[in-house]
Amino acid sequence: MAKSIGKGINSLMGGSSSGAYKSDKDLLNYLNSYDTTNVDNTYKNLAQNAYNLSNTLSSRPDYIYSVDGSDAARQRMENAVYQSTVDKITPEFDNRRSQLETRLQNQGLSVGSEAYQRAMNDLEEEQNNAYNQAAYQSVIQGQNAFTNSLNNQINAANFQNNTRNNVVNEILNMLNGSYSGYDVNMDKYKIQSGVDARNAQIDANNAQTGASFLGSALTTGLMAAFSDEELKENLYPVGKLFNGLTVYLYNYKGDNVPQIGLLAQEVSFMKPDAVFVDESGYLKINYALACR
Repeated sequence: MAKSIGKGINSLMGGSSSGAYKSDKDLLNYLNSYDTTNVDNTYKNLAQNAYNLSNTLSSRPDYIYSVDGSDAARQRMENAVYQSTVDKITPEFDNRRSQLETRLQNQGLSVGSEAYQRAMNDLEEEQNNAYNQAAYQSVIQGQNAFTNSLNNQINAANFQNNTRNNVVNEILNMLNGSYSGYDVNMDKYKIQSGVDARNAQIDANNAQTGASFLGSALTTGLMAAFSDEELKENLYPVGKLFNGLTVYLYNYKGDNVPQIGLLAQEVSFMKPDAVFVDESGYLKINYALACR
């Protein structure tokens, strides 16, 4: 029994060294062989270009950051619309005035009479209203011209800016889905972190299982046994019990058979009630008490 227990100590109490699971190893092997040179160099070129452009942003005319409509276009439209309308209104009212004068004279109304003047004033007011309406329409058309020129400027600026961005977007789209060295290293770090966490849990589980195994093994069939350090040699610590006592692999002097057990001198400090002196004068341990 002692031989089998000693043989299994290392696997129960030592490092698990389980390493990565197969899927983790396969992925790590793939990432370790993944060539990121082209992607890394492309990102490096983009970063250099971005840096160069950033140094010229304040003076570079390539990008358009603000636009405005043309006030000259607005004024031209106002003038054109107003003049075009006036050019139609003026001869029309001149003709109507001549016809009105003839009609009033035929009716026997003399120039300067009240009826004559009232008719002429009505025509004059109608003509002024026509001019005012022409001015109003010219303002509206001028604003429309300003808006159209503004929209044209916006469209032209967007076209110019988008044209410059198309090359950058095309490069980024080609890079999409490609791993850089940074991406690969981050994935490797995440995989290894997961492996380390699992191995730590395995080690903790093994340590707990080993401590339980040792406690059970030591108390099975042992009520009291010689454990005096003076009787033992080739002492080698192989684990600890839950209560902190160190378990040793050893053999008794003059006997090459390997054993495992505690040292009475150490137990006496933590569990003095579990240690007593045998009639021979050597220390013995009550393992039932020592392993509690």
